[in-house]
Amino acid sequence: MLSYLLIIVVAFSAVAISLIQLVGEYFFNQRIRDDQRIAETLAEQTGESLVSLDMDTLYALARGTADENAGRVLVVDAYGVVQLDTQSLLTGTRFYNQEVANVLSGAQSDYGFYDSGASGNFWLRSALSFYENVSSMNGLYAHAIFSGEKQVGALVYISTVQEIYENLHSIQWKILSWLVVVALLVLILSMFVMRIFTRPIGELSEGIRKMTGGDLSARVNVRGRNEFSELARAFNSMSEKIEALDKTRSQFVSNASHELKTPLSTMKILIETLLYQDPVDPAMTKDFLGDVNAEIDRLNRIVSDLLTLVNMDSGGMQLNLTDMSLNELLEEQVKRLLPLARENGIEINLTMKEEVRVSGDSLKLQQVIYNVIDNAIKYTPRGGEVETTLTRSGRKAVIRIADTGIGIPSEDLPHIFDRFYRVDKARSRATGGTGLGLSIVKQIVQMHGGDIRATSTEGKGTTFEIELPVQQAQ
Repeated sequence: MLSYLLIIVVAFSAVAISLIQLVGEYFFNQRIRDDQRIAETLAEQTGESLVSLDMDTLYALARGTADENAGRVLVVDAYGVVQLDTQSLLTGTRFYNQEVANVLSGAQSDYGFYDSGASGNFWLRSALSFYENVSSMNGLYAHAIFSGEKQVGALVYISTVQEIYENLHSIQWKILSWLVVVALLVLILSMFVMRIFTRPIGELSEGIRKMTGGDLSARVNVRGRNEFSELARAFNSMSEKIEALDKTRSQFVSNASHELKTPLSTMKILIETLLYQDPVDPAMTKDFLGDVNAEIDRLNRIVSDLLTLVNMDSGGMQLNLTDMSLNELLEEQVKRLLPLARENGIEINLTMKEEVRVSGDSLKLQQVIYNVIDNAIKYTPRGGEVETTLTRSGRKAVIRIADTGIGIPSEDLPHIFDRFYRVDKARSRATGGTGLGLSIVKQIVQMHGGDIRATSTEGKGTTFEIELPVQQAQ
């Protein structure tokens, strides 16, 4: 702010000084031309009167010019003696002056400026100084007086130019006053503008400081629509994502720890029971070891799903894309799950209206379809139905898997794709689920450029819709 203020003051001062010099030079040049013209005119009129020593006529001409222009007239002969002085102070004396000497030596005219309160010649630029103390400035104009072709003397016309200096000094002080006023206004405006610019930067810096200190909930206020507001929005968006990621990570670690701890605790209890059993019951031992084996299998599924998610998150999972038929993939997965559906007394149907081909990873998409249909079978009571249909909508293949199961409560529906989320934790564990299946399904679908969503009515059933981009040739 001080730098900008200094630049403005320096620029304003340079302009002010240049302006005063231009105005002063214009005033003085104009005054010089006017006074030279007066001296020249009067010199032409007094030639014959000086030769004939017609002092009455000479005095009348000089007096009239001096009164009309508020000046002073001297008539000097060829020897430098003052023959007439309108103020009657120098009459009969020799007038020693450089300008008069130059004219008597042969120059047509000459002029100079003098301070009546001091000795010496003051040049224009020194007179224009802000701190020059000028008492009374006069201009002296000398012009040769001729009688025919012969020079008979010199006419000296003296005029005051003090008012020009006073006007210039008045202009100088006015400009100086304006400079101070402008500087103060610029200072106040700069402080206001700087506050406008630095306030959002300060808030952003404070938000960054809080985030660096571990407060991921830090946000900054968004004001208006400018570059700073865009920066604030970007910061808030980044903060929200980081906070959400941190919460997800913490929740993931907590859930993973809990999921791994549960089977470990179960196995520990079973094994300790066997260790302290006396006498050993072979039937109970076999039964307990079967439970331990089931818990180990469950641990393997959890670890496998965790490794799959970590692989996806790190970008390590690559899709092996091939041209494939969704019709064949659905038929294969329905056949695989048909025995499980019949065992649970559930009817499973497949409807396909047309051939739909996509570019996808066959193994990953098999996992998606198998997982969704398997869930539908698990959560559909005996006597229910699972309907799978394949259609095409524009450039999208739509796989619809609908069941007549228990449904999902509306408050749980937005979270079913979250990791480790279970609608009914006790029932999910009983069915062997890890709470990671639908999260893996969603990520696989998104890796294929598709989308998955679910709608459900509690007590009536759930419908999953999977959309995948079809090949351009289709």
